[in-house]
Amino acid sequence: MKTSIKNLFAAILTVAISTSAPAFVNAKEAKKVTVISEVKKFNKLNIAGNVEVILVQSQNESVQVYDNYYAKNALVQEKNGELRISSFDKEPLTVVVYANQLNEITVNDNATIKTSGKFNALSLTINLKDNAKATLNTNTIDLFAALNGKASLNLSGSTTDYNAVIGSIASLNMDKFTAENSSIQSKNTAVAQQKQAASNALPTGDDAVTIF
Repeated sequence: MKTSIKNLFAAILTVAISTSAPAFVNAKEAKKVTVISEVKKFNKLNIAGNVEVILVQSQNESVQVYDNYYAKNALVQEKNGELRISSFDKEPLTVVVYANQLNEITVNDNATIKTSGKFNALSLTINLKDNAKATLNTNTIDLFAALNGKASLNLSGSTTDYNAVIGSIASLNMDKFTAENSSIQSKNTAVAQQKQAASNALPTGDDAVTIF
């Protein structure tokens, strides 16, 4: 099909899963997997609806949908370097994304994302909205996070420069995260106090907390 959007259905292979399911996939979810192998060279990930994404760093990029892809009102689509995944079924859809490099992750609605192992990137932007949840273990040079609505981010790993903007009812946990330089602008005083307590000192120019 001649279109700027790669229609991935032609590249879909559905196979039964027995003992070959990755260890991080729940056995109940591994009854059937839809493998989409023609997803290549995307650097942005956009997730919406009722989807649980497991992110794995790999040079062999692909998407694995752990359920009946066609019956779940699901969409996997790549356009201009952005991989879009959505499902609005009542039951959450588990998707494993094997990505080489990402510079932006956007999660909306009730979707969730978590890393399996550490994900390395030079620069990474994390956008969480609505009731989105993310548990990410990353190693970056530059990391920016924007949390809105009731979004929740559990961050571990390290970065050189960390900047974040946190909404009044969003939540951030970075007990296992380190940054050489950080700046957090937050309407949530608990988040600001968490960061300031971690530094055990008044913020400086390289370690600033702003409550607005």
